[in-house]
Amino acid sequence: PPPIKSFKDMKIPTPIINQMTLKNIARPTPIQVQGIPALFSGRDVIGIAFTGSGKTLTFLLPMVMHALEEEMNLPLQGGDGPIGLVLCPSRELARQTHENLEHLLEAFKQPIPNENGSNNSSSTVHYPEIRSTLIVGGEDKIQQTLTARTLGVHCIVATPGRMKDLLNKQQLYLDICKYLVLDEADRMLDMGF
Repeated sequence: PPPIKSFKDMKIPTPIINQMTLKNIARPTPIQVQGIPALFSGRDVIGIAFTGSGKTLTFLLPMVMHALEEEMNLPLQGGDGPIGLVLCPSRELARQTHENLEHLLEAFKQPIPNENGSNNSSSTVHYPEIRSTLIVGGEDKIQQTLTARTLGVHCIVATPGRMKDLLNKQQLYLDICKYLVLDEADRMLDMGF
């Protein structure tokens, strides 16, 4: 797909654009200009760019949009999910990635006035809740899988070891997972995953 040089032209919902603005993200970086349209079109992508270039948003934004689309078509129930999975080589990177994901998801937690600016309830857009979970070693497994078991979870950010453990024990399932990210895949290969 051709590069797209603005988030608005990428058809990103206004609440997410506003949420990104809170972190001083106003226009896409070069990797986002090329990577996001490719991911929106369903392509597999390998992204290589310097630290601070916007790689994380490049893969999180399409994952969130895909989860939103899936939730609007068929809402998740307890035991469902994830739709998207991000594997990170370390707990620290997983936590940081999950924080960025949670920041994006905040955009859907408030009712949004329609374009006409009216505040009455009939002209307010309500987005469905998109739920995420952080799955890392060294923390309570039961607590980490609680959202997935009770409500269903759209997006998981995890370290490979803990995710593998929960899959082997059938505490999580990947039967509806359609979006997979291997963040810093080269580091995971070096670590033997």
